[in-house]
Amino acid sequence: MKVVKGKEADTENKQCIKLTKEARIFLYATGLILLLASIAALFIKLRPHTQTKETSVNSYNITTQASYKVHLQKNDIFDGDFLEEGRVYPSAITDTVSIDFNSEIILTNAVNLSGDYTISAVLQGYQAGEGDEKSIIYEKVYPLADGKIDESVTDDVKIDKSLDIDRMTYKNYAQEIEGKLGGETDKDFYILFSGKYSIDGEEKEFSYKVDIPISNDKFYQIKKDDVSTDKGDITETTKVSSKAGFKEYALYLFLFIISVLILVFVRFFSAEAVGEELKLKKLMQFMRKYGSRMICIDTLPAFEERPFIKIKSMADILELSDEIKEPIFYVDGENNLPKDGKIYIFAKQYVYIFEMKVNE
Repeated sequence: MKVVKGKEADTENKQCIKLTKEARIFLYATGLILLLASIAALFIKLRPHTQTKETSVNSYNITTQASYKVHLQKNDIFDGDFLEEGRVYPSAITDTVSIDFNSEIILTNAVNLSGDYTISAVLQGYQAGEGDEKSIIYEKVYPLADGKIDESVTDDVKIDKSLDIDRMTYKNYAQEIEGKLGGETDKDFYILFSGKYSIDGEEKEFSYKVDIPISNDKFYQIKKDDVSTDKGDITETTKVSSKAGFKEYALYLFLFIISVLILVFVRFFSAEAVGEELKLKKLMQFMRKYGSRMICIDTLPAFEERPFIKIKSMADILELSDEIKEPIFYVDGENNLPKDGKIYIFAKQYVYIFEMKVNE
């Protein structure tokens, strides 16, 4: 064991920064809290974490569309048996609408692919409201066709289905319904082509609509949806183990180093101030807190037989100064601190004294 004596002991003491007991306790507590908090945070951040990762294993593109033509009755106006799509059609010399529905799915990679579809005629009677609002009165669905796609390993499947729609048939259906309802309604009539594809068990739906007027108007137009496109990725979810990057725990590492430095400083490079050193520290703390309220003088004035009254606390003497409207003085001592730790109020009848004790 090394025993330090005499001048060597004085040298080592001078190398330590003198702190009050309260300051050392505060630094110890701060360092310990930072140390424990940073260790806990580093433990959480640095241990491996399990994350869910989605990986694209395939991509798909579903395109659904339709084309149509309108059949002409015998007439001497138009040549041919059909009018192409996109025109205005005369009700008097047209009857059926021939529609070709088509849907295709294309994959990046071949997988187990299956599906099904239905084609239905939908007749709706409604009452028009404000704007585009419609209050449905009745709706009838007439199945027209359906089909299935057998499961197979492929990357491309097509659905093609053609059918003829007789406008007059559904117009008669509507008149029959309205006869039972006791009044005529506004009507919507459309052919709905819908279905789904199953891509390795994951379903992707599609639908497409062709509106065909069945009103009593002399001329009509057919409206169809724009080409429907649905594309995306088929993902696979996996769990992977990952570690935090340096940026994610750098702050906690910095706090850990700071906490260690604080504890090392307090333990090895500071010492508790005692005696005159403690008194000096206390006075310095005192002046930092209250110095702005006091006036420094070189020497004490004559008290002229005025009795002394000792004040118990600094708070009391500050309150007294405000109450009697007298300033607080101290005599300039060592290091510009109050001499003997005393401060004064010189009132007309009394001299009030507060003496700061080291143990306060």
